[in-house]
Amino acid sequence: MSTRLMSAVGANSTLHNASRAMLRRGLLVPRTAREALSSRAPRPLPPTASLLRGARPMLQHQSAKGEKWGGVPTGIAVAAAVMAAAALVSSRREDGHVPEVLAAEAYSLPIGRTSPQVCNCFIEVSRESRMKYEWDEETNMLKLDRVLHGAAFYPHDYGFIPQTLCGDGDPLDVLVLGTSALQPGSIVDVRPLGFMCMEDEKGLDEKVLAVPDKDPRFNHMTSLRDVPEHVLREITNFFETYKQLEKSKWVKVGGWKGTTDTHELIDKTHQKFLEEKKRIKGKQHGTAAVASATAGAGAAERRVKHAMD
Repeated sequence: MSTRLMSAVGANSTLHNASRAMLRRGLLVPRTAREALSSRAPRPLPPTASLLRGARPMLQHQSAKGEKWGGVPTGIAVAAAVMAAAALVSSRREDGHVPEVLAAEAYSLPIGRTSPQVCNCFIEVSRESRMKYEWDEETNMLKLDRVLHGAAFYPHDYGFIPQTLCGDGDPLDVLVLGTSALQPGSIVDVRPLGFMCMEDEKGLDEKVLAVPDKDPRFNHMTSLRDVPEHVLREITNFFETYKQLEKSKWVKVGGWKGTTDTHELIDKTHQKFLEEKKRIKGKQHGTAAVASATAGAGAAERRVKHAMD
C-alpha cells in the first residue's frame, strides 16, 4: 500500500508528509476511506474523479479546535487517504481492464518543449490489450471506446501527441516501443522514429512509431533504420487486419516514412491544431459565437475547444 499511497500524493509535499506520518504510526484511515481502500468493499468503489473532488476542499480544511488525527491535521490526513483510494481505484486491473485512469486534461497538455524531436505522448492503451480506450473530453477520463473484435491485441503501447490534429479529427496517434507495458493515463517523453501511412473510414490516420526518450535501452534508435524489419511488418499487419470483423469499417495501409517526414507531420498537425484553435477563438468573439459553437460542433472542434478551456 505504501508505494501506491506515495505515488498518489507525491505531487503535493504536504500530503506526502502527512501520508508518511500515517504510515509510520500504523494509523487506520477513516471508515469511508477504509472501505474504499479495502479489496472487499461492501459497495462499488466511487469514481476516481469524485474522490479527488472530495479531497480538494479537505486540503483547505482547518479545524476551529486545531483537531489532529495521530499528529496529522484532520483535513490533511483524510485527503491523503482519499487520494490513496483514488490511486488504488485507478490502478486496479481485472483481466487487463483499467476501469478509470486519473490524468490531466489530455488535450490541453503541451506538445513538448523540444517538439518534434521529443514530444509528450499520452498513453491510452497498454501493449497486449484488446481494450481500446480513448480520452473522453466530456468527463476528462479515459473511456472504453471499443474492444477489438478479433483475436489480435495491440502490439505496443498506444496513445497520441497532444495539441495535434489529423485528417480524421483526432490527435496524431503514436505507438511506443518498450520493454514493459505503460500505464494508461501516463505521459511519456517519446522520440519519434517514423510513421506509417494509413487511412480509414474517418480519414487520414497516420501512426507514428516512437521510443521512450528516457529509456537507455533505446538510445541507439534514432531512425526507422534502427528498428528491426519484422517489427515494422508486425505493426503493418496489425493495422491491416484489426478492423476486419467490424462492419462498415475499413483500413488502407501504405508504406513507412522516415524521421524527417515524421517531424514535418508533427509540425503540420500541430499547426493545424493551432489554426483550429484560432478559428474557434475568433468565432467565439463573433456575434453568433455561442450559437454556432454549440450547434453540432465536429469532433475536431470539440477537442480543440476542450484544450482551450
